[in-house]
Amino acid sequence: MSNLQNFLEELERTVSLLAFEDVSNCPVGELLDISQRLKTASEVNAAILTSQNHEKDPKLPSMLKMLIWAQNQLDEKTVYPRINDFSTGILEDPL
Repeated sequence: MSNLQNFLEELERTVSLLAFEDVSNCPVGELLDISQRLKTASEVNAAILTSQNHEKDPKLPSMLKMLIWAQNQLDEKTVYPRINDFSTGILEDPL
């Protein structure tokens, strides 16, 4: 099946949501589930980033994993001001 055919089928499924007053009883109601919304948002973000010549995957998750790895490596060797709460980024004094 071609990409165009797939697109047209998905478009038809999505537009069919307009035919139902109560989408919870709609045969394609799963399109409104939070998991589908997150998937769609991710695909739209990736398409926008790609169209602007940026990498489609965000760098923040990779950088946080790298920071955690680096802190774990340092924990084995020395005492240093570490970041325990990544939401604030505050360095905590070593004990």
